[in-house]
Order: sequence, then structure tokens, then C-alpha cells
Amino acid sequence: MQSAKKPSGLEKGKGPRRSAARRVGPVLAGGGAILLAAIPAFLGVGALRDPTESLHGMLGSALWTTLGPHFVLMSFVALGLALYCRGRGPVGLALPALILACAAGVGSVWITGRIIAATVEAGGRIHPLQAFFLRPMKADGPDEVVTVAKVNGRELRAAIYRPRSTEAGAPVILYIHGGGFMTGETTETDVDLRWFADQGWLVVSADYRVFSEGAPTWDLAPADVACAAAWLAEQAPRLGGDIRRLAILGDSAGGNLAINLAYAAARGDNLTECGNVPVPAAVVVQYPAVDPLAIHADGFPVRGFEPRMLVRGHIGGEPDAFPERIRAVRSDAFLHDRAPATLILSPDKDGLVPAWSVRRFAEQARQAGVDVELVRLPFANHVYNQIAANSLGNQARRSITVRFLKERGLSPSSPPEDHPASGGQGSL
Repeated sequence: MQSAKKPSGLEKGKGPRRSAARRVGPVLAGGGAILLAAIPAFLGVGALRDPTESLHGMLGSALWTTLGPHFVLMSFVALGLALYCRGRGPVGLALPALILACAAGVGSVWITGRIIAATVEAGGRIHPLQAFFLRPMKADGPDEVVTVAKVNGRELRAAIYRPRSTEAGAPVILYIHGGGFMTGETTETDVDLRWFADQGWLVVSADYRVFSEGAPTWDLAPADVACAAAWLAEQAPRLGGDIRRLAILGDSAGGNLAINLAYAAARGDNLTECGNVPVPAAVVVQYPAVDPLAIHADGFPVRGFEPRMLVRGHIGGEPDAFPERIRAVRSDAFLHDRAPATLILSPDKDGLVPAWSVRRFAEQARQAGVDVELVRLPFANHVYNQIAANSLGNQARRSITVRFLKERGLSPSSPPEDHPASGGQGSL
């Protein structure tokens, strides 16, 4: 009779090792669930706070339009790990993991859903799956960079993005970048500028002088963009564009310059010797710096980009010392009933350009007789669309803008005869 085979040392160890793995696995799952869920939970609470009053509020509203779908995914992964821990691990760890994951999941779905719903309600389109595949805002650059004018020995340049179609008469976009009047460049939204060109627009991104220590540009930057617009009016036929189908776009500081330029052109103001500035058929701005006093008083002090510093640098000192300069750059000073149709995209949680100041300007514009549309984007902060291409915010910006321009006959798909005249040319 054979004796039973004794278990080897390796086989003896299988039981304890498996038992240890069974204990450690749920603990790691529970810990991982808490860590994963804590991120969207923390940012979700921050998104409910006032971004002009706390760093938590700034962070909470700065990332949802870029990473909302990713936070939803993180929350559901956390929920799966919490359920695994609940079934196999210690109740003391599983219960808080489950509660936090559920809270993060509900919050992230609600916030992301609100952003998508607001975009759709405004006539835009969002592809949530596309929003997972983010891209840098830099592409291959413009087709051409040209010198528009020379001022005080400095070249003012413009970046040109040509449409794929070689047919003449393309609608034209003049884009004015942001940067707090202190920084910024013509190609900082390179991907978007190329995207609009690929849809059929002739896109020209204008340069302008930004301030430096002791060199304010409250009167220089407006003159520079006016000069770029006058140059574009002359060169558009050569570039294949129809200047009668012009829309001026601008972000932040560029939004201020775009509104003031367009409204002054429609009013017939004379601010440059570069030539005749075309009156645009439409204006589209995002988080425009329409009220420097509101920015100076209520903007959140981001290190190195403090609103007070930006306003002082642009006008050359404290606002109360230069009231005439403030009046020269405030957008409400340019309101009149002949101003072009205007779309304003305003993030509700803007911590740099207080959202209430943009809403107030929109109401003032309506009362002045301007055809203005205000689109409010929930849980969105300043530059909500510029952190990454394909993000929720980036898709919202593109699609709502296209809808607005199309409704006014300024899209490439509209036949030229359907486009309203821009009102001729002023002498800005």
C-alpha cells in the first residue's frame, strides 16, 4: 500500500499566500476607490463655489469643461472597486469607499450633463466620446504669416489660415487673441483657427501691442487691431475672401478689442490712418473683458496673472487715476443701435472676468438696441475652451459659433446671395 504523497514546500505555501491575497486585494480596491473618487468629489464641490473668492472655486470650475467625461469614468471605476471591496473586504473601509464613489458619480454625471445640455440648448453639438481624446491647441501653424504694418519700429503681424476650397468669396473671420493685454500670440488657438479654415472660412489672426512695465497700451492695442482690419479689407479679395461676409471673433482681452472695434466701425469713428475698417456682419466673443473696473475689483488673483496688475498695466496706473482711459476701453461706451449682431459666450464660473459684468453688458447692449445673444455655460471658467482641443468646452465653442454664423448667413455652406451686407465700410 503506497503512502500518501507529502505536500511540497511550494504547495504548503499556496494556502497562506492565497489567503493573504484575498485579504489585501479588497483593501487595495477600497483604498483605490477612495483615491479615485476623491478627485471628482473635491472638484465637484469646488465647482459649486464662487471662483472669484477661493482657489478651490477656481480649480473646481477650471477643469470640468476639459475633463468632465474623464471624471465620470473615474467615478464609475471607483464605484466598481468599492463594490468589489464591499463584497470581499472589511466593512469599515468598504462603506466610506462606496458612499464617496456614489457621491462622485452622481456629481460628475450631473455637472458634465449640465455642460452638455447647455451646449445643446444653445444650438451646439457635443460628442462625449470624442471628448476623451484630447489634443493640444497647437497644430501645424498658419499657411502664411504677413506683416500688416510697422509701428514704432515694430512689425504688426497676422497669421493667415486659408480654407481648403480654392473658390473665391469665402466668408472671413478676423480673430483677436486674449492674454490680459499683457501676453498672447496670433497662433495660441492654432487648432481652432485651422478647424474654422477647414470648414471653409478664411481666417486671419491679428497681432497687437501688449503692455510692458511703464508702457501701457490702452490706446495702442485698439489702433493695432483697427489697422489689421483695414489691411484685411484691402487684401481679402487676393486671399479669396469676401469682406462683406466678415465676422470678428475675440477672447478675453481680445473680446474687448473685438467689440470695441466692431461697434466703433459701425458708428463711423475715426481711430486709425491705416485705411477703411470694414463693418463686420457679426461679432462673436468669449469671456470678454468689457469692464476693467469689475475685473480690477473682483477678479481672482492668479499668481503672475493678477487682474489688478493686468488692468493697471493696460491703462498705465490705478483706474481712479485715469478715468478717461477707463472710459476709452470700457465696452459699454461703444454701444449704439447700429452695432453688429453679437454672440457672447460667458462661462458662469469665470474667476478672471466676473461673469456678472458680462451679463450686465449683454443687458445694456439689448437696451441700446443691439441684436445680442448671451450663452451661459455652467461650471465653466475663463479659457474653458482653450485647455485642450476636442474637450467639452472646445466643442461647445466651435459648434455654437458655427450655429450663430450660419443663422446670419455667414457660413461657407450658405450661398453668397444669402449673406447680409455688412453695412459697408466705416472710417475707423
